[in-house]
Amino acid sequence: MKSKLGKGTYVGSYFMKGEPPKGEAATQYADVQRAYAEEAMDALQKQKVPASQRDYVRDYFDAIRLEKTGKSK
Repeated sequence: MKSKLGKGTYVGSYFMKGEPPKGEAATQYADVQRAYAEEAMDALQKQKVPASQRDYVRDYFDAIRLEKTGKSK
């Protein structure tokens, strides 16, 4: 599956070979998203993310939270 690049700064990409694992996920999406969002916000607060990229990080986690749950924070 190819994705389309939108407007903004290109940060990078990666490709994975092979088929996805069979079976069901052991962790619910919302739990994983929440954990990663907390780590990202922590990195933002500790200024581990360049200032020019911080809004992109916040927007990304807002977008995936809204996409999967239909809820904001």
